[in-house]
Amino acid sequence: MNKKKVILGSVGVLACLVGGSLFAVNQFVDRKMILNQLYSNIEKQTGRKLALQNLDIHFFPWPEINASNITLSNMPGGKNPHFITAGNLKANLNLWSLWQRTIHFKSIQLSNVQIHLERNAQGQKNWDLQPVEAIKDNNLPTAQHITHRKWGWQFNNVQLKNVECWYDDALNHKNTHLFFEQAELNQLETDKVRFNINGSHHHAKFTITGRISHLTELLEGDDTVAPPAKFQVNLSEYVRNQNVGNIRISGTLKSLVKAKGYDIIVRGTILNLDDLNHLFPHVHLPSIENITLSTAFKDISKESDPQGLPQIDLLQLHTGKINAAIFPNNLQLMSTEIVANDLNADVNTQIVGQLYGKMFRWSGNLGRLKTLQDNVLFKTDENLPISGKLSSADYNLKLDGTIGGKNPSLATELSLLNYNNYVKDFGSLNAQNILYSGKLIVSFPLTLVSLERINTDFLYQNITSKGKITSNSVKINQYNFDNFSSNLEWKNRELSFTQLQLANKQSDIKGDVHYSLQQETPELNVRIFYSSFPMKWIEDYFSIANIYTGQMTALGNLSTKGNNWQEWQKNLTGQLGLFGTDGKLEAEGLRHYIGQAAATLPLKKSLSTQCIALRTQINSDDLYFDTITLQTNQFALNGQGTFDIPDQKLNLHFIPDVRLGAISASAPIRIGGTLAKPYTTFDMNKNRVFSLNINALNKSQPATNYCQDAIEKAKKPLGILQKK
Repeated sequence: MNKKKVILGSVGVLACLVGGSLFAVNQFVDRKMILNQLYSNIEKQTGRKLALQNLDIHFFPWPEINASNITLSNMPGGKNPHFITAGNLKANLNLWSLWQRTIHFKSIQLSNVQIHLERNAQGQKNWDLQPVEAIKDNNLPTAQHITHRKWGWQFNNVQLKNVECWYDDALNHKNTHLFFEQAELNQLETDKVRFNINGSHHHAKFTITGRISHLTELLEGDDTVAPPAKFQVNLSEYVRNQNVGNIRISGTLKSLVKAKGYDIIVRGTILNLDDLNHLFPHVHLPSIENITLSTAFKDISKESDPQGLPQIDLLQLHTGKINAAIFPNNLQLMSTEIVANDLNADVNTQIVGQLYGKMFRWSGNLGRLKTLQDNVLFKTDENLPISGKLSSADYNLKLDGTIGGKNPSLATELSLLNYNNYVKDFGSLNAQNILYSGKLIVSFPLTLVSLERINTDFLYQNITSKGKITSNSVKINQYNFDNFSSNLEWKNRELSFTQLQLANKQSDIKGDVHYSLQQETPELNVRIFYSSFPMKWIEDYFSIANIYTGQMTALGNLSTKGNNWQEWQKNLTGQLGLFGTDGKLEAEGLRHYIGQAAATLPLKKSLSTQCIALRTQINSDDLYFDTITLQTNQFALNGQGTFDIPDQKLNLHFIPDVRLGAISASAPIRIGGTLAKPYTTFDMNKNRVFSLNINALNKSQPATNYCQDAIEKAKKPLGILQKK
């Protein structure tokens, strides 16, 4: 017999044997039993129900399983009825494994897959697949009575094609939609599992590749594995076929479930971190551009403290523009650099940013890397050292001290080289060469939790300050001051300026200012000490005709509520005393207010005065004057009355005292109308009615001095009686 016939005959016999064996196996396999056991096992292991249609198991010409319309149910109350659906399933069997009652898939292919990832408003995640706890039944047969061993399962390669994945987070109001052209896991039987994923989101594409060892041990239980599993993950992202980021993560891991025993290195470059929110929306990544990152960290938890604790062994971070929710709207970081090459190295920082459109630069350090990580990641009582300089075209700031921990305190020196601000309805403010020196106390612990909670209210409650502020050049509206100083204290949401002084050659303003944010509506309190300024200030601000030329001295207490200048004006209350001596009375201005009554007074164009004094109660609707005195050598005017603030109406009453040698005369005067259009009447509507006193011909009666009493009243504004 020739060799060719022998070979053909052998092949024919082998084909018959294999075909016969496959036919025999096909006859003896219980498909219903396999399917029921599959349903039962899936539900016990995941708590979800599996369903599929058109199950086909055939063994010729090769062993294969096919199915369609596969579904895995969602969590109770889920938004979508199914967690996973797939159009088709194709699995290649290892024939010989069936003899050991093990279903060993050489490869599994799922196509047209839809995955619905959900997190509800309570934070429950539908990808948390919880095994169903077995209920012990004493009536069930023991292992000795079981005649058939259960079937086992093994996988080698899993492929997913044409996958759509939705992510819907009701807790944080995040969602995304991803497409996976292909997702493949292979070498599932070996010690190193490999994965390769190609997908896209919106206008970008990404690839995720990598490998991990001991995957089976990591997934099977909560216990740690030994030796630790090694892993490597590479993520690349593309926008319009241009690479916009690469991240490589590698290291070791002892427990996947508890994320324990890790030692990880992360390196990469990313054009914009915000792009990754489409892939990982639940982590709320901020918008950070042009990132270069190299860091290493590991788990340092102990048996006595099982909570996983990271230790940072390397931190090198370079970024471009940063937009984060914790920053105020007017603050933007343009570039940052944070470098520490080992755990005991200093953390050097370089930051360039914009505040209200003005560029600034920070250069400093945050102590050792170990101190920084302990403060930020763990709750410790250790202070975090901080020192450095903040500079811009308009200001320089030096900081040196500690934050966080116990007894934090930062020595500060702030130089505002040029500060301009405009307050609506108040005027313009231009200050130069402002220097603040003092202490900042940052009392809250510096942890990740506190950093996430940073907002205006949080800073108000946890930062205090005490120091002094000075300047040699301040301009308010058209008035220039070459000396400004005040003690400053910020504590418990209250700002205090004490021993405040604002002075130039013509004026010297002194007082205390207290601003409180403890109430729902902020409160402002101002105390005015002996403050000297030209009367022209008052005349210009209130549009009063020029009555008096000279210096005025003011004392008083003012209180108001509100958030802005308009509300402060509306709610202003208090007491104020004003007086001046050795000035000049301007006849034209006085005639504007007393009208025809000016004819009863010996007026010249300008008269030297002995005094002018006023004391007023400031109410929300009006000013009540219990003292208005103007005295010259020839006459005196004494009066009181009110000024209606909303209607701008005058209601003042004066009694003149005119000295004409041995004769004194007076005619009571009432002033009504407004500041712009006043009108004058004589008391009781008796036009030109005088009261005359004729003294002895041989001796002149000295004129009454009203100044002393009037000035004493002005110096004690709190003694004013409320208007009835």
